[in-house]
Amino acid sequence: MPAAQRTPGQGTPCEERRELIAGAVRARGRVRVADLVRELGVSRMTIHRDLQHLDAQGRVRRIRSGATAMPAAA
Repeated sequence: MPAAQRTPGQGTPCEERRELIAGAVRARGRVRVADLVRELGVSRMTIHRDLQHLDAQGRVRRIRSGATAMPAAA
């Protein structure tokens, strides 16, 4: 299926999906797992794995229900 016809998360390579998530965190300051599941059309476990990966890279801070932006360096 061409990229223009699929939802943002379905069939999206994981790195591209993680970039979408990181961008959402930067833009909003905070994201919820449930919202990402709905917006990207992937499972909760996929979002949890993506957030875990982004947290390990220092790109977001995982919280119980989602993720927040990393605090600015002082």
